[in-house]
Amino acid sequence: MSPSAVLRIALAATVFRAISFLVAVFVANVFQKAAATPADSAAAGFGIYPLLAREVSRLAGRSIPGAATPELLLSWLAFAGAMVMMQRLAQLDMEDERAESAALLAAVFPFASVFGHASADALFLLFALAAFYCFRQGQWIAGGVCGAVATATLPAGILMLPGLAWTGWRSGGPSRTRMVIALLVAAGGFAGYLTYLYYLGGPPGGWSASAGEWGFRFNVVPWTPIRQLFTSHLASLDALNAVMACIFLVAVPIVWWRFDGGYALYMLALLWLPLTSGRFDGIGRACALMFPTFILIAGVRWRGVRVATAIASSMFYALNLVLWQ
Repeated sequence: MSPSAVLRIALAATVFRAISFLVAVFVANVFQKAAATPADSAAAGFGIYPLLAREVSRLAGRSIPGAATPELLLSWLAFAGAMVMMQRLAQLDMEDERAESAALLAAVFPFASVFGHASADALFLLFALAAFYCFRQGQWIAGGVCGAVATATLPAGILMLPGLAWTGWRSGGPSRTRMVIALLVAAGGFAGYLTYLYYLGGPPGGWSASAGEWGFRFNVVPWTPIRQLFTSHLASLDALNAVMACIFLVAVPIVWWRFDGGYALYMLALLWLPLTSGRFDGIGRACALMFPTFILIAGVRWRGVRVATAIASSMFYALNLVLWQ
């Protein structure tokens, strides 16, 4: 990828985030609702995201204008980097134009508005994409480090390891020993952060309470939200979450057939956690992290399908800006 292409995608992603932020602020003022804060993320206090946000505040806090915050700036920068990595990863399976469509589809996905909040989602997506890219390219050291950052960013990030392992095993060849080491390094990000918390005296409220705050809730069977979509009268946002779960579950076997079982395992793992939580608010956010679906749609031969999907998705993206505020 040329430097000009990297700059173009990163700049477009940043401008898109800025416009979405202004629209969200306008909607919040019109409907007299509070704007999103870092506490809106279930894992806002977990991992390296708050640590990096403090560094951003220390280095550039005084120069950040208006309603923006260091946490928000970090999310925007991570989102820009994630869109660049999205195209680079998609280029392994398709030509440049379709690879750019994958980044576009990821940006206008209805629940991609989470990347404009002060949350760790964009940072996780950036390093998850980088980890899969490196594992597919046989760059084991870089892949292990990127995987470690990803698993230390979101608690659910540890669930990406089966997908990484499958991808690395298929592409590892004679280097499978180094692949296993890279996988252990990736797992070390999560383990290292928990060790760090342990020596600090444990998280506030104890480990059991924190596990729930980090999203590890196992209250219902995984198909409960989907069943409720057809048997209950759900609120608009809950129904949209459940519909997205259905769409992405249908996409899993197609992703497995079209690309790699590692991609499909990654999707199943990230969907399993919010589906068993008994809550709808995490399903759409998890779907926003499932990059294989966007690569799948971008690979469709018919340009009209890609354009129609982008238009429909952007319409629901705008609707979600209103519903989520």
